[in-house]
Amino acid sequence: MEQFETNEEFIYSLIIEDLDGGISASDKLLLDNWRKADGENERTYLDFRNIQLGLDLLYAHPPVDADISWKELEEKIDAEEKIELNPARSSRLWFQIAAAVLLLLSAAYYFSPSNNYTLVSTEDNASITHVVLPDGTDLNLNASTTIRYHKTNFNEDRSLELLKGEVFIKVKNHDNPAQFKVKIGEVEARDIGTSFNVRKTDDQVAVIVEEGQVALSHAASGNEVMLTPGKLGMYNQNNKALSALNNANLNYKAWIDRKFIFTEVAVQEVVDQVGEVYQTPIRILGNGLKERKLTARLHYQTLDSALAVISASLQCKITREKDAYVLSDK
Repeated sequence: MEQFETNEEFIYSLIIEDLDGGISASDKLLLDNWRKADGENERTYLDFRNIQLGLDLLYAHPPVDADISWKELEEKIDAEEKIELNPARSSRLWFQIAAAVLLLLSAAYYFSPSNNYTLVSTEDNASITHVVLPDGTDLNLNASTTIRYHKTNFNEDRSLELLKGEVFIKVKNHDNPAQFKVKIGEVEARDIGTSFNVRKTDDQVAVIVEEGQVALSHAASGNEVMLTPGKLGMYNQNNKALSALNNANLNYKAWIDRKFIFTEVAVQEVVDQVGEVYQTPIRILGNGLKERKLTARLHYQTLDSALAVISASLQCKITREKDAYVLSDK
């Protein structure tokens, strides 16, 4: 019991995943055990469920006047509520549920009952968002990323769509006869037992394989390239060209693990990569510093630590100006 009581936010996240239908088997077992452990836990779960029913009601009627929708929401919660809250816990619990619902909305999970798709969208300054698909496949979403998948029959279809941004995928359940695939605009990446990174911008699609194989294909032209570990698949959305290259970007996963490897890399490129991962602008003062090159390995969870190593390696000065860092000659 004590371990559950000290990890309320984690339990609430499991409840939300369960109500969304995207909870993993191991997390489902943990949640079920928590619900059975105490009647108060089960009542908390039902409270969340009632909130979800109300949210589904609101999403099901987008054109309706907001005041009418809120009235329907209140009536729906009253009708579905099967328990009486203990006055001693009522205020605190509903604040916690409201916070959890706000957390859900801030993570940008959108439900569309009309087409049974689940849409997940991260904010421009969001931290890494972890999503587990119904088949157990693990996703890490970068900031400014939007994906969607068919919620009701995902295990039969196993099709994920990347609408924009970047996602790292570790495919699970390879015994499933349905091959896992990612639709990225005009191209499709089919998994052959693997983990891989996919990035979509306005101009191109990039797929980098970490393990296994990925078949990247363009249906309209019939072209396809097979990607193995260390390979980069590129699709140019302007000229429709599909190609496979050796991956020269050693830092393609830095947005997840904060690991950088720089070998004689221009300082401007270094700060561009580091600034993008830590979501903080880094400027360089002085042409002499911009022309220098850096050789270093960085693996730090904070930007301050990473910049301290860069400063020591280059013998330069670091200052903080508002929301940015500045590197300059001493």
